[in-house]
Amino acid sequence: MAKHILLALTNPVEGRDAEYNDWYNNVAYPTYKSLPGLVPLGRFKAIDVPHMFPFEMDNQFQYLSMYYFESDDAIAFMERIKATFAERPEYVFSQDIDQSRFFEPIFVALGDVNFEPIDRYEALKR
Repeated sequence: MAKHILLALTNPVEGRDAEYNDWYNNVAYPTYKSLPGLVPLGRFKAIDVPHMFPFEMDNQFQYLSMYYFESDDAIAFMERIKATFAERPEYVFSQDIDQSRFFEPIFVALGDVNFEPIDRYEALKR
């Protein structure tokens, strides 16, 4: 089975951060966590740091959520996930998400994947 990462890069509508985060914590996360085969890995908020390289583009997103799944057919997997939403009337896509800047790329692993927690980092060093 191929291993995949889905990245949800999002922004709240201007001035709607609290509502956006409430929706994510109380509607989206519980729903995503219950979808068969989809594993939420975590949610992150961007911080402002200087660019490492002069050619680096500016970040367009405030939030990142990461999900993991295994499938030999990512398109079929995502179609099953989308179909599952019809069975979940409690899930409604939030109007507090800025839909003009929304990006959900999926990447397939090219080799081994390591999701070891940071406290095990020393054991991973060569």
